[in-house]
Amino acid sequence: MKSIGNALLDAVKHLNIVRNLPKYFDEEEQRLALQSIIIGVVVWAIVFSLKTAVHWLFETVLHFLEEGPSPWLLFIPLLIGALIVAWLARLRPSTLYYRDKEDHIHELNDIEGDGLERAISLYYTSEPSFEQALTGQEGVEVRWELPTFSLAIRKFLATLVTLGSGGSGGLEASVTLIGESVSAGLFKPRALTESSGQHLTLMARFWRWWQPEKTDHLQTAQLSGIAAAVSVLLGTPFAAAFFASEVMYRYRPVIEKLVYALIAAMVAFFLTDLVTEGHPVPFETELLYVPPTTWRYFGVLLLLGICVSLVSQYFRRLRVSFDHGFHERQPDIWRRHLLGAFVTGAVALTVHYVTQYFDLTEHGLELVLGPGESVVDMAFAGELTIAVALIALVAKMIATLATITSGGSAGLLVPTLFFGTMVASALANVFDYEPMVLIVPAMVASLVSIANVPLAAILFAVEAFGSVYMVPALFMMVIGTILAHEQTIYRTQRETYESRQILPGVSVRRLSIPASWANQTLIDIDFRRHFDLNVIGLVEYRSNDGRPRMRLGTASSTILEEGDTLVVLGRDEKLTELETFLEAEYAKKEV
Repeated sequence: MKSIGNALLDAVKHLNIVRNLPKYFDEEEQRLALQSIIIGVVVWAIVFSLKTAVHWLFETVLHFLEEGPSPWLLFIPLLIGALIVAWLARLRPSTLYYRDKEDHIHELNDIEGDGLERAISLYYTSEPSFEQALTGQEGVEVRWELPTFSLAIRKFLATLVTLGSGGSGGLEASVTLIGESVSAGLFKPRALTESSGQHLTLMARFWRWWQPEKTDHLQTAQLSGIAAAVSVLLGTPFAAAFFASEVMYRYRPVIEKLVYALIAAMVAFFLTDLVTEGHPVPFETELLYVPPTTWRYFGVLLLLGICVSLVSQYFRRLRVSFDHGFHERQPDIWRRHLLGAFVTGAVALTVHYVTQYFDLTEHGLELVLGPGESVVDMAFAGELTIAVALIALVAKMIATLATITSGGSAGLLVPTLFFGTMVASALANVFDYEPMVLIVPAMVASLVSIANVPLAAILFAVEAFGSVYMVPALFMMVIGTILAHEQTIYRTQRETYESRQILPGVSVRRLSIPASWANQTLIDIDFRRHFDLNVIGLVEYRSNDGRPRMRLGTASSTILEEGDTLVVLGRDEKLTELETFLEAEYAKKEV
């Protein structure tokens, strides 16, 4: 009896853990959690306002065109919108950079085109890098030198004008940049806070507690802002958090940052759910159809996955062509934006007359213009024939690329879902399936094949349409991953081993020393005068201990040996000339 009493007494004592709970939740975790909640609220307010404004403006423009005297009037809002976006792009612009898969750096205007690539570039500005080491920049200060709130405002307006006037594309890429910029702006040091810190002790203490000093903390805030923004659009907080993480990191685990991104995404989701009265998902479906589990169904899913993968490959190649055509051949920003608007309008007008002539649908303009969510709703309702679905697929692809690659402010995530939906709608008619049971897996296949976000794709299907779609989603993820490999529409920054571009036209390359340079020094070769390049390091094939060794700032009097590798910095054309010379030297040895 006494032992039972002692046990009960100990149980009461252990209730102190509730009172001491804050001690298990350290100060850094408290700050990051509070920041994620505030970021979720602020980003939700901005993104939800943008989403509502875009839909209202686009529906107003579409109603005017459908009820107006002529569909040719669509060129008026499109061209005016293009001029406004071009003006915004020239208004206090900042230049961002991204690294393509060939490791070349490209310059990007901060508000033009797909905002997610800009968000990726800004996300990594505060990380230690070789470029920053060369330029003497480091840490969060690099991000503070770039715009935050002003960038979010300009991107907000550019997106509203682009999509509201009829431009083709999605909202997600724009809102990711807005989410990143707003979250970074909440912590950026400003004159007001600095002066407050000098005169108000309480404010100074709060700001020192609030402001991130480490790159990891800033990136946690940025990731939270991106996740919250995507959550407002998709209504799926888990998918939004994983989408943000997969786009930024792809193969690196970021569980710690993911937790705070999820907090922000859930805050944004609950606020959206509250305002929309329980309808946070962008697509409207009256009934939930349970997918079959027959061999025939999974055979159709296999065919669907292959078709979506082929569409994704074609779309990526087409994007490269459009990007080259608009940016290389139309360097003038005004002409480029006007040309993109004209192409979008011409495609929409063609679809309108074709569908009207063959009596296919009364929504020809809607198939091409705007975000395309209403067309996806029509597909769920089974209102699209095979011909309409295929016409919408091709036309939307061309119009979206014309809008985005010309500089219009829009994204590719919703169009990605649109493409998969159109393929699924066509196959649903062919094989006589309820459209939903093919559309949901097709959306997963699209996100995996085109955007390369497999975990986010599965979570999106399950959160938006229920756990009954888990098995079809997993099946499509496997197919999409196998067929798509590492391809993605988001040109994430990559790094190769042998070369790395520092700025446009300036690179670092690793070059093996030919036999003819053995037992000589850089002075003997007269390297600087002959090649107009700088040697910033040397990888010795064998050092004193018999192992390879990296030496930075190697002396010009160091004796080179065959097998050593020079680390050379300079203009790309000069580096190419040196590589050509070395190839000739290597060939002499083989002879």
